[in-house]
Amino acid sequence: MIKLRKDAQGKEFFRLDLAPMINIVFLLLIFFLLTSTAIKQGDAIDLPNAESSKKNEGENIVLSVSADHKLQLDRQEIPKSDLKNTLSEKLQGHENKVVVIEGDKKIEFALFGEIIDIAKQAGATDFILATEPTRL
Repeated sequence: MIKLRKDAQGKEFFRLDLAPMINIVFLLLIFFLLTSTAIKQGDAIDLPNAESSKKNEGENIVLSVSADHKLQLDRQEIPKSDLKNTLSEKLQGHENKVVVIEGDKKIEFALFGEIIDIAKQAGATDFILATEPTRL
C-alpha cells in the first residue's frame, strides 16, 4: 500500500509498505511445501494396461503393491505380516467387502495370489485389479 506522508518541510513523499507482500510470499511458500509433500506420499506403481479399463466409482479399500514388494493399505505403508489384521479391521467398517489391488506390472503372480489369499482370510469377498487404459 502506498502511503503519502509529509516530511519536516511539509513536502509530501510516499512510502511503500512491503509487509503485505511478504505475508503473501510466505503463505505461497507454505502452500507449495504442503502440496509437494502430499504428492510424494505414495510410491509410483506402474499399473498394467487393459483395453477394457474403466474408472471405479465406489469407495473401496485400496491395497497397493510396488515393484519392490512394498505394501500400502489406503496409502499407508504396512508390513505383510500385519496385512491380515489391519485389512480385517478396515473391512469391518465397510458395507461392501471389495478390495482394489493396485499391483505393479512387474510383481510376480505368486505374490499376487498370496495377497489375494490373505485378503480372503481377512474377510474380503471381491477383488478389483486396477489397470490403466491402453493408449492408442
